[in-house]
Amino acid sequence: MKTVRKETLIDGGVGALEVRCFVPEDVEKIPVKLVVLSHPHPLHGGTMNNKVVTTMERAFKGLGYVTVAYNFRGVGQSEGVYDEGVGEQEDLLAVVAWAKATFVTEQVTLAGFSFGSYVALKAQDRLTIEALCTVAPPVGLYDFTEIGGGNSWSLIQGGQDEVVSAQGIMDWALSLERSPDIYWRTQAGHFFHGELIWLKKTIELIFK
Repeated sequence: MKTVRKETLIDGGVGALEVRCFVPEDVEKIPVKLVVLSHPHPLHGGTMNNKVVTTMERAFKGLGYVTVAYNFRGVGQSEGVYDEGVGEQEDLLAVVAWAKATFVTEQVTLAGFSFGSYVALKAQDRLTIEALCTVAPPVGLYDFTEIGGGNSWSLIQGGQDEVVSAQGIMDWALSLERSPDIYWRTQAGHFFHGELIWLKKTIELIFK
């Protein structure tokens, strides 16, 4: 399926937000599946160009989704400053609202890597979504106690995570009333170095 790359600035709560989309050429004719991708921590080099995020983006694009990646406030061309995950939730809400106003969507998926997973999990209750995909959520670095499970939630985790405790993530996920479907790669670290092909194939398998 041929896609068109589009880059734009949209209105966010504290100024412009930088957005990148990959859109099937015939998108105007049919309702589409939409995925919005959130990137890792802005203060540690996280941007929408992170390799895990772009791998996720390619996987969903290959499945025919409209993909929307964006930079949180204070990153790239996005205005504002880092807001400890609070304002970043507002950024996500603004991007989803823009995407739903721009495309005819039949379903919406939130996807995030590391800090982006935390933002997606925190914001999900304020959105109507059909699926959630979290990669290496930073359990132990942020307060996850008020985060519950969700419908059609897939959690992808590496067993050699050097940033957060892989076992801590497992313990947290399995303690929830609605636990996610867990996809585990024993030899993968936090950034999936050498394991990005596995990550891409796993997402393609889950969301095909």
